[in-house]
Amino acid sequence: MSGGGRPSLDAITTSKEDAQRIFVTEYRFLREANMTHEAIAQRLGMTVATLRTRILRYDCLILSKAEQRIADRLDGFIAAGESFTLEQLHVLDSGIALMLIQIALKRGRIRSSQSRAQRPRRAPVYTPVDTKP
Repeated sequence: MSGGGRPSLDAITTSKEDAQRIFVTEYRFLREANMTHEAIAQRLGMTVATLRTRILRYDCLILSKAEQRIADRLDGFIAAGESFTLEQLHVLDSGIALMLIQIALKRGRIRSSQSRAQRPRRAPVYTPVDTKP
Protein backbone atom coordinates (compact mmCIF):
# COMPACT_ATOMS: atom_id res chain seq x y z
CA MET A 1 0.00 0.00 0.00
CA SER A 2 1.07 3.52 -0.63
CA GLY A 3 1.02 6.28 1.95
CA GLY A 4 -2.30 7.07 3.60
CA GLY A 5 -3.47 3.47 3.72
CA ARG A 6 -4.79 3.52 0.15
CA PRO A 7 -3.95 0.72 -2.28
CA SER A 8 -1.52 1.60 -5.05
CA LEU A 9 -2.62 1.81 -8.69
CA ASP A 10 -0.59 -1.36 -9.38
CA ALA A 11 -2.45 -3.21 -6.62
CA ILE A 12 -5.82 -2.09 -7.99
CA THR A 13 -4.86 -3.10 -11.53
CA THR A 14 -3.63 -6.49 -10.33
CA SER A 15 -6.83 -6.97 -8.34
CA LYS A 16 -8.98 -6.19 -11.42
CA GLU A 17 -6.90 -8.54 -13.56
CA ASP A 18 -7.29 -11.29 -10.94
CA ALA A 19 -11.06 -10.72 -10.79
CA GLN A 20 -11.27 -10.93 -14.58
CA ARG A 21 -9.16 -14.08 -14.74
CA ILE A 22 -11.25 -15.76 -12.01
CA PHE A 23 -14.55 -14.81 -13.69
CA VAL A 24 -13.43 -16.02 -17.13
CA THR A 25 -12.13 -19.30 -15.67
CA GLU A 26 -15.36 -19.96 -13.75
CA TYR A 27 -17.53 -18.97 -16.72
CA ARG A 28 -15.63 -21.27 -19.10
CA PHE A 29 -15.79 -24.17 -16.65
CA LEU A 30 -19.56 -23.77 -16.17
CA ARG A 31 -20.28 -23.36 -19.91
CA GLU A 32 -18.19 -26.45 -20.69
CA ALA A 33 -20.43 -28.26 -18.19
CA ASN A 34 -23.34 -27.26 -20.49
CA MET A 35 -24.88 -24.80 -18.04
CA THR A 36 -27.16 -22.12 -19.47
CA HIS A 37 -26.40 -18.46 -18.90
CA GLU A 38 -29.38 -18.29 -16.55
CA ALA A 39 -28.00 -21.17 -14.47
CA ILE A 40 -24.51 -19.66 -14.45
CA ALA A 41 -25.85 -16.30 -13.28
CA GLN A 42 -27.73 -18.00 -10.46
CA ARG A 43 -24.67 -20.08 -9.53
CA LEU A 44 -22.47 -16.97 -9.43
CA GLY A 45 -25.06 -14.99 -7.45
CA MET A 46 -25.77 -12.34 -10.08
CA THR A 47 -28.48 -11.37 -12.50
CA VAL A 48 -28.37 -12.51 -16.12
CA ALA A 49 -27.93 -8.85 -17.13
CA THR A 50 -24.82 -8.57 -14.91
CA LEU A 51 -23.46 -11.83 -16.33
CA ARG A 52 -23.98 -10.55 -19.89
CA THR A 53 -22.26 -7.27 -19.02
CA ARG A 54 -19.21 -9.13 -17.73
CA ILE A 55 -19.14 -11.47 -20.74
CA LEU A 56 -19.20 -8.44 -23.04
CA ARG A 57 -16.58 -6.57 -20.99
CA TYR A 58 -14.19 -9.53 -20.92
CA ASP A 59 -15.09 -10.70 -24.46
CA CYS A 60 -15.37 -14.32 -23.34
CA LEU A 61 -18.69 -15.54 -24.75
CA ILE A 62 -18.87 -19.31 -25.20
CA LEU A 63 -21.68 -20.59 -27.42
CA SER A 64 -23.58 -23.85 -27.41
CA LYS A 65 -24.09 -25.61 -30.76
CA ALA A 66 -27.57 -24.06 -31.14
CA GLU A 67 -26.21 -20.61 -30.24
CA GLN A 68 -23.36 -21.07 -32.73
CA ARG A 69 -25.96 -21.41 -35.49
CA ILE A 70 -27.23 -17.93 -34.57
CA ALA A 71 -23.65 -16.60 -34.67
CA ASP A 72 -23.14 -18.23 -38.07
CA ARG A 73 -26.34 -16.58 -39.35
CA LEU A 74 -25.08 -13.19 -38.11
CA ASP A 75 -21.73 -13.78 -39.83
CA GLY A 76 -23.63 -14.66 -43.02
CA PHE A 77 -25.57 -11.37 -42.96
CA ILE A 78 -22.37 -9.42 -42.34
CA ALA A 79 -20.38 -11.25 -45.03
CA ALA A 80 -23.17 -10.69 -47.58
CA GLY A 81 -23.38 -7.00 -46.66
CA GLU A 82 -27.10 -7.39 -45.96
CA SER A 83 -29.01 -5.25 -43.47
CA PHE A 84 -31.01 -7.24 -40.94
CA THR A 85 -33.10 -6.99 -37.78
CA LEU A 86 -32.87 -8.94 -34.54
CA GLU A 87 -35.97 -10.92 -35.52
CA GLN A 88 -34.32 -12.02 -38.78
CA LEU A 89 -31.32 -13.22 -36.83
CA HIS A 90 -33.34 -15.32 -34.41
CA VAL A 91 -37.10 -15.23 -33.88
CA LEU A 92 -37.13 -16.81 -30.42
CA ASP A 93 -34.19 -15.02 -28.88
CA SER A 94 -32.85 -16.25 -25.55
CA GLY A 95 -30.63 -13.19 -25.28
CA ILE A 96 -27.76 -14.73 -27.23
CA ALA A 97 -28.68 -13.03 -30.53
CA LEU A 98 -28.78 -9.65 -28.81
CA MET A 99 -25.45 -10.34 -27.10
CA LEU A 100 -23.91 -11.33 -30.46
CA ILE A 101 -25.22 -8.10 -31.99
CA GLN A 102 -23.74 -6.11 -29.10
CA ILE A 103 -20.36 -7.80 -29.66
CA ALA A 104 -20.52 -7.09 -33.41
CA LEU A 105 -21.39 -3.44 -32.69
CA LYS A 106 -18.53 -3.17 -30.19
CA ARG A 107 -16.09 -4.68 -32.71
CA GLY A 108 -17.26 -2.28 -35.43
CA ARG A 109 -18.58 -5.05 -37.70
CA ILE A 110 -22.10 -3.55 -37.89
CA ARG A 111 -23.91 -0.31 -37.10
CA SER A 112 -27.44 0.33 -35.90
CA SER A 113 -29.99 2.37 -37.83
CA GLN A 114 -31.34 4.08 -34.76
CA SER A 115 -30.14 6.42 -32.09
CA ARG A 116 -30.69 5.92 -28.37
CA ALA A 117 -33.66 8.32 -28.52
CA GLN A 118 -35.41 6.14 -31.13
CA ARG A 119 -34.95 2.79 -29.34
CA PRO A 120 -38.34 2.53 -27.66
CA ARG A 121 -40.25 3.40 -30.87
CA ARG A 122 -39.03 0.94 -33.50
CA ALA A 123 -36.79 -2.07 -33.95
CA PRO A 124 -33.32 -1.24 -35.23
CA VAL A 125 -31.96 -2.39 -38.56
CA TYR A 126 -28.31 -3.43 -38.43
CA THR A 127 -26.02 -2.80 -41.37
CA PRO A 128 -22.63 -4.41 -41.89
CA VAL A 129 -19.68 -2.03 -41.93
CA ASP A 130 -17.57 -2.38 -45.05
CA THR A 131 -14.09 -3.17 -43.77
CA LYS A 132 -12.62 -3.97 -47.18
CA PRO A 133 -10.01 -1.48 -48.48
